[in-house]
Amino acid sequence: MNSDFRNMFKKIAIYDFFISLIFITIIYFTAKSYALFFLLGIIIALMNLYVNGITVEYSLDSKNLKGKGVIVIGSFIRVLLVSVIGFAIGRHNMFNIIAYIFGYSAQFISLVYYGIKNKDIEGK
Repeated sequence: MNSDFRNMFKKIAIYDFFISLIFITIIYFTAKSYALFFLLGIIIALMNLYVNGITVEYSLDSKNLKGKGVIVIGSFIRVLLVSVIGFAIGRHNMFNIIAYIFGYSAQFISLVYYGIKNKDIEGK
């Protein structure tokens, strides 16, 4: 695994941890039952980011057409996994899926924050 990706993933995981800590604390005191689904969403998003990074790194290392196929198949599998988990959660209670999607989407805060911090570091 590339050291740039490893460093990026570690930083985003740390940002995700703090964001999830803040949001889970708020959710726990307002609506306890949704905290677990929020946490599940952010964990799935982090795993999805990791798998995407490995897939893209593999496809960039291989110079043949097989690498592009890996990206397409990997994307399909990741979307299918997220959808199946969301469907399973939604079958039990439709409001739980909102917490799951919110948790999954909360990773964008980490990604944006990482981008801003990385821009500041490279700009110096």
